[in-house]
Amino acid sequence: MQADYVVVGAGSAGCVVASRLSETGASVILLEAGPSDWHPMIHIPAGMRSLIRNPLVNWNFTTEPEAGTGERRMEWPRGRTLGGSSSINGMLYVRGAPADFDGWAQMGCRGWSYDDVLPYFMKSEDYIQGGDPEVRGKGGPLKVEDYRTILPLTHRFVEAAQQAGFPFNPDLNGKTRAGVGYSQMTRRGRLRGSTAQTFLREAKGRPNLRVETNAQAGKLLFEGKRCVGATFRRNGKLHEVRANREVIVSGGAVNSPHILHISGVGPGAYLQSLGLPVVHDLAGVGANLVDHYVIRVVHRVHGTATVNEIARFPRVVPEIVRFALTGKGALTFGVTTAQVFCDSREGLASPDLQLLFTPGSTHPTKLGELDDQPGASCVVCVVRPDSRGTIMAASPDPFARPAIRPNYLSTPTDEQALLGGVRHARRIFAAPALAQHSSGEFRPGTELQGDADLLAYARRVGTTLYHPVGTCRMGEDPRAVVDSRLRVHGIQGLRVMDASVMPTLTTGNTNAPTIMIAEKGAAMIREDAAA
Repeated sequence: MQADYVVVGAGSAGCVVASRLSETGASVILLEAGPSDWHPMIHIPAGMRSLIRNPLVNWNFTTEPEAGTGERRMEWPRGRTLGGSSSINGMLYVRGAPADFDGWAQMGCRGWSYDDVLPYFMKSEDYIQGGDPEVRGKGGPLKVEDYRTILPLTHRFVEAAQQAGFPFNPDLNGKTRAGVGYSQMTRRGRLRGSTAQTFLREAKGRPNLRVETNAQAGKLLFEGKRCVGATFRRNGKLHEVRANREVIVSGGAVNSPHILHISGVGPGAYLQSLGLPVVHDLAGVGANLVDHYVIRVVHRVHGTATVNEIARFPRVVPEIVRFALTGKGALTFGVTTAQVFCDSREGLASPDLQLLFTPGSTHPTKLGELDDQPGASCVVCVVRPDSRGTIMAASPDPFARPAIRPNYLSTPTDEQALLGGVRHARRIFAAPALAQHSSGEFRPGTELQGDADLLAYARRVGTTLYHPVGTCRMGEDPRAVVDSRLRVHGIQGLRVMDASVMPTLTTGNTNAPTIMIAEKGAAMIREDAAA
């Protein structure tokens, strides 16, 4: 098989890249390790809880044990189906703050300031509620809308946050981020709006686009320092696909550096220690891993409905009927219904905390399962952490798992910001609008007040918000992996386009910025081809 472009990975970014490149008439082959997005729970928003460990559509990665998080192996769900993680995530649409992208530009990423990237956010988007036309998009493939059904407890949280001193923000993706507001979701009518069901769906039927599912990428193919294709495995057999123009790796923050490593692109001495031949010595591949590490402040609740009881039989039965008839109700829920963006301390130019409210609570040890009793949760997230880790190949076998070492909470700044977020969350729960429904703090528990006790708790039970980025960092310096046009340094015909190229985390969830990167990256390829 051969085509003008080979895109490795049909996730949040890869579906966008393949769709946009095939618009031009160029031939495109899109490889996806997993199956098509056939699973019915992908498309029902509330169905994501059943996918969080499902090996049919999930890579189910785990981290290496680390002292900073109690020697735990942490679960890292990543989508392994058309749409990638946009097919199993909480559907939140959060762009990030303008300061995030201005910071990228200041770090040497030319053409990635907020003014540079805003047109691509707008191009991808169709915001149903309209919003400010100077910053919100209309007519794009990605349907974005406000929550359809909001439980009263979410309204109480928004009121309580204002009582605690946080201003109301009517559009958290508008011109400003600070304040409390209601969440927005990526949808397609009543169903999930993954990039497979938006961008790729628009491209369906184009004769110049070939989508290969159950095709797990192996090694990239090189002629000297030029990438000319890739191998993939299907049903135990190896195949090759060739690119006449370019190969675009869109495997995500875990798989993209791993594909480069096992193909011989990465830190030379390390690759040689695994017995891998070195095509190009590039020190930064797999470094600069950064992720959102969180803890939950959870209260028992009385006097109002929570997801915990609505989602269980028999109360879920009328919700199923309601969803079927009207497209509303509990089955439309994602994860987070309201959010606060705020500062952990004075003097910051942009919020460094995201507080994510859910009118429900999850089991403390069983991933994706709800608590038995009514509860409400506020997730405390340090959005711009300084801690850095690695994702490195652990074997020369292309189909072995890499070693993931996030190195969470390894800096004092991250520790102090997290403590500041816990204090904010507690103030909101104590405000009158929310306190009237609280039966008390269940986790961490009011007995934990001192910084040392809270940090020990955070290391013992904290978890990821599933936003790894940075392992193929963009930049023009010697440790960067791709340049400002997302071309792999030292290699011709090869680019990386996904969350792995982010130099730093954005302020909030990462799906929307990943889609923006793919939009801008595809436009760059088209510009370069025309030139």
